[in-house]
Amino acid sequence: MSAQPRDETSVFRHATPVCVVCGAELARAATGRRRLFCSPACRQRAYRLREEARRRRDGSLPADPAEVSRLLAAVLRQVGRR
Repeated sequence: MSAQPRDETSVFRHATPVCVVCGAELARAATGRRRLFCSPACRQRAYRLREEARRRRDGSLPADPAEVSRLLAAVLRQVGRR
């Protein structure tokens, strides 16, 4: 084992957080959880998209390829920013 202290927050220290729905920059909080959404509207849109995806998995709605690719791009954009 290394004798150097671990700094596990260094990965996130310099990344600019963005909204997972629209990609807008988020203000960084000094303490607490990192924000995921820029507004209540984006939070609601994310909820509706998750519910729609759940209904499609259950078979009650067919998959829309355009929406699936948009969701995948949003997730990849957020993961790439971390």
